[in-house]
Amino acid sequence: MRKKLCMLFAALWLCLFASAAAAEDSVNRALLVGCDRFVTQENTPPSSENNVTQMAEALSGGGMNLEMLITRKNDVTSPGELEELIQAAFADADSDDVSYFYISTHGLWEPGQPNSDMTLLLSDGRSEQGVTASMLRQMFDRVPGTKVLIIDACHAGAMIGKGVADSFENVFQGSEYKVICSSGGAEESWFWSGMEDGEAMVGAGYFSGAVVRGLSVKGSYGADANRDGLITLTELKRYLHDHHGASTVHTYPEEDDFAVMTYDADSYTGRRRDSFIEGVSFDGDVLTLDDPTVDFSFTVQKPVQVAYQLIYQRDGRWDFDHGQLVYDDTERYGAYGDTRGILSPGMKERTVTLDLADAGSYGYALLQLITQTDGVPALVSSRVLCVPPSSGDPQLAIRPQESFCPSQHEELGIVVEHLFPCELTVTIKDQNGKTVRRLASRQPTRPQQLLPRGATFCWDGRRNNGDMAEPGAYSIHVKAYVGEETYEAVYENIILLEPVG
Repeated sequence: MRKKLCMLFAALWLCLFASAAAAEDSVNRALLVGCDRFVTQENTPPSSENNVTQMAEALSGGGMNLEMLITRKNDVTSPGELEELIQAAFADADSDDVSYFYISTHGLWEPGQPNSDMTLLLSDGRSEQGVTASMLRQMFDRVPGTKVLIIDACHAGAMIGKGVADSFENVFQGSEYKVICSSGGAEESWFWSGMEDGEAMVGAGYFSGAVVRGLSVKGSYGADANRDGLITLTELKRYLHDHHGASTVHTYPEEDDFAVMTYDADSYTGRRRDSFIEGVSFDGDVLTLDDPTVDFSFTVQKPVQVAYQLIYQRDGRWDFDHGQLVYDDTERYGAYGDTRGILSPGMKERTVTLDLADAGSYGYALLQLITQTDGVPALVSSRVLCVPPSSGDPQLAIRPQESFCPSQHEELGIVVEHLFPCELTVTIKDQNGKTVRRLASRQPTRPQQLLPRGATFCWDGRRNNGDMAEPGAYSIHVKAYVGEETYEAVYENIILLEPVG
């Protein structure tokens, strides 16, 4: 039940469509597109098709109040067809409305290419063309109001200049765009597939599944951190970073209180009747070579078969083909017989130990919590585990943009190079050495497939209190923690530009 592929996953991003419900006079509309059959790339059925289906189900089953919902699977093959669909779906949009677009397909982009050339394939297996980021921007610029784009594909982050080594161009810069990307510009996205009863293939995207759990009743609205009934773009991004490890989700704007989804928190009972596992919580994600164990807990709502899968990073990529699957046999031979992995209802506390000899001493691992019902596996949560070496100089280097203008909705892209996994603190300071913004505090790195290896960060120009920083020169200060040692790097004279006009 594991397989990799540059694909656009986002089954439940439909839930995002609840955001517009917060505005009384706004109207929500959605267009969902999926492609699984290709001419030049590997076929991926039924992942994109299932992603679109899940999104449609989530929309029709929730309080989204969509005026229009269009789904298209494996029959959009050209930019012209896509543009006609966009114009038809959002023809009645005005400046108060919210238009949601989700696409699941192959994404193509290579470092060195302009970000505007990042390409999404449109194909039915016989005819195939690509739509570039710049073409997509032109199409949606003709649609009034707020546009929420969910790009579920390999290299999706290149569109907004995130998860890339040196090109920070954001094709969708502007106040009218909210963008969610399943992966960084240098990364692949992933899906899983398996066989049900040896015949019917089942599959979907890791990313889309995490979105569904975060934004819908299926996952008890897990992304709503403060339980106020509003799931903001920022809350969703943080939830996905914690529970989706196969790729690194990126959003634009970086921090934003736009309500991606709303629900009635007062009437919500707190659990879904067909939910098996809820409340997954990890005690940490930085392991040591002396004690490579991770502790976590979760609550079983009703008896279910549970397993854990460990996937290690090899040669800069997740090695799904050699994942280690271990059933939770803690309660085997108990009330539910000798079926492997069956757990009874209640809160569970578990510990999993990494095989560092297999992982290569230090590096990254992906821990997946999986349930299985009627032979069909489902991913509940996944977590990136960081195992730094016990010592060594990470050879820090900082590569940022030289200037940016927040008043023009620009953000400052930053790459911090590091040779191996570590913990990073990233701070923005003013000319007097005072801290303006803390972007990360002992945050463990995670693989982003950058060359040279590194981690990406973004500053929107705001202070820690949310106020906009004054125009002027700023510096970036980075600390890396490896064993008992601390390493530092500084980059001076980043310019926050005066407002234009």
